[in-house]
Amino acid sequence: MIPFDLHMHSNYSADGEFTPKELIQIAKDRHLKCVALSDHNCMLGVDTMIEEGKQAGIQVIPAIEFSTLFQPDIECHLLGYHFDYHKDYFTTLHEQTQKLSDDAFLLRVKKFKETYHIDFDEEKIIKDSNGENPWFMLCDTIFNDPKNADIEDFKDYRAGGKRSNPAPVNFFWDKCQKGSPLYVHVEYPSFKDTVQLIHDAGGIAVLAHPFATFYQKEALLDLAVSYGIDGIEAYSNYHEPKHNHYYADYAKKHNLLITCGSDFHGKHKPSIHMGDVGEEVENADEILQKFLEAIKVNQ
Repeated sequence: MIPFDLHMHSNYSADGEFTPKELIQIAKDRHLKCVALSDHNCMLGVDTMIEEGKQAGIQVIPAIEFSTLFQPDIECHLLGYHFDYHKDYFTTLHEQTQKLSDDAFLLRVKKFKETYHIDFDEEKIIKDSNGENPWFMLCDTIFNDPKNADIEDFKDYRAGGKRSNPAPVNFFWDKCQKGSPLYVHVEYPSFKDTVQLIHDAGGIAVLAHPFATFYQKEALLDLAVSYGIDGIEAYSNYHEPKHNHYYADYAKKHNLLITCGSDFHGKHKPSIHMGDVGEEVENADEILQKFLEAIKVNQ
């Protein structure tokens, strides 16, 4: 546990479970003193989160997790913190990116059917998802359908499998990337342009859970630095401790901020808990202090 968490999602993200008010209650119960709401391409919950935080005595940092293209075939998540999020671009971003996500889902459904020669009712899946990301229900449906029991690619993602927690997230990272027959290109904004957008709005840009995207390819990290990132989310639930330390050392070497974020979602990522990044962080208070100083400088 650490006393803060700079990466979490509310139900304004299609895969988030809790309202901003409920997130603040969880943060209070877990004795956190500072949190950042970083919904996917959306800041609709930030104002409520800030007000609820004030009442609970918890500092709330306005944030967002952008979906971007680092390169034409590399999707990369970028965290933006403490900027003027009432600008027109940010108020309409959610609607724009939701259309991209919806189209990508339907195309991936088509690829699922063609690749594995299976059939399912995607319209029912979308309806039953009730506004949440239908990817989760799609994966649960096809992985656990007895008719698909012989499909080897699904084995590790069924209940009890080594990649079953959470299966939809792991399957996406494992099986739906460039080179896979399930890969779908989504024309998100460029990483470089989004870094500049954050800076133009007075914020700081932090590379999210880098191992999930870059593994330990230092050339890609170097390129991200050249694009102007201000920090790296070194401590993340998507990293093993050795990765946390690698990214923390890299950040220090390049005079970048180090951040810590759980990527808490609730039920769709049940093994992830608010304020937990998989290990104790000895200098957590120092990390938070440097982060808070950085956003004050950018005001």
